[in-house]
Amino acid sequence: MFRCILVLWFCCLLFTSCHKKEPGITQSVPRPVKVVKVEALGSITRQYTGVVEAREFSVLAFKIPGTLTDLNVQTGQQVKKGKVIARIKPSDYRLQYDAAQANYEAAKSIYERNERLYQSNAVARQNLEIAETNYVRATSALNIARRTLGYTTLSAPFDGFIEQRLVDNFEEVLAGQPIARLVNPDSIEVRFTLPETSVQLLQLPKKIYVEFDSQKGKLFTSDVKEYVYSSNGSGIPVHLIITDQEFAPYRQNVFPGFSCKVIWEIDIMIADKFIIPSAALQTDEGEEYVWVVDPTTSTIRKRVIQTTLLDGYILVQSGLAPDDLIVIAGGSSLQEGQRVKMMEN
Repeated sequence: MFRCILVLWFCCLLFTSCHKKEPGITQSVPRPVKVVKVEALGSITRQYTGVVEAREFSVLAFKIPGTLTDLNVQTGQQVKKGKVIARIKPSDYRLQYDAAQANYEAAKSIYERNERLYQSNAVARQNLEIAETNYVRATSALNIARRTLGYTTLSAPFDGFIEQRLVDNFEEVLAGQPIARLVNPDSIEVRFTLPETSVQLLQLPKKIYVEFDSQKGKLFTSDVKEYVYSSNGSGIPVHLIITDQEFAPYRQNVFPGFSCKVIWEIDIMIADKFIIPSAALQTDEGEEYVWVVDPTTSTIRKRVIQTTLLDGYILVQSGLAPDDLIVIAGGSSLQEGQRVKMMEN
């Protein structure tokens, strides 16, 4: 009996010592962790590749089909307003015009003769009305045939240069088929594609600069002219206009088709101006927090924070202060007040 009691007492003592051993180890053996100091951030800068485009342009096309007989321009050629760009074979349209002209002359003659006869009471009013209707129709048909014949010639609607010639001479072209693209080099803008994941950048306070490959080191302030949301995942086309007054002397050396760099600088006024690595962020039942290290005691404390995600960054809206040390590696299974050993990052 005494032996059984002794065995039970020994087991209880062993069980108690096991449970008391773990806290002692936790306190005596610091957990190695990597930390980073929270630093204020004034802005986020993103860079994109853009291209110069003409704000005024025209895709030249015939309104009627036909065979090209004259194509008088080449890519890059300067043209003046009214210059003939191309012609299509006019023979068929000339025949239509000649027939309409002959029909018009006949209808006009009949109408004028019936009008004289009606004034002399030599013809019924009904005959005059029929002749007048035929004359009006013939006049309309002649006007249409004249315009159609004019459509065989394609002219420049404004001064500019041919950015692209899209067909070759003697080709059969359709009505509305692009023949050439005419641009006005005096009016330009910059186009680039913003990733759909960065759509929030359009709504934030920002500064936009453009640096042209032909003007290295010169940054020109710009502003968003327009953008279009895309539904196919290809990004958001954004058009910029250059607002910098100092751009004028350099304008003569920048032309449509030139490449450039778009520098998008976001002023982080929506947060406490802190960005933290994703590895530092912990969550517990929807609550976001980080482990903050007290450098004097080498212990950690849970700090609840509020964040927002912007263009791949985790921005802290509240909860942190400058120079806070936060754990970025080894943070799993940590406990409040636990001692840690800070390792160089």
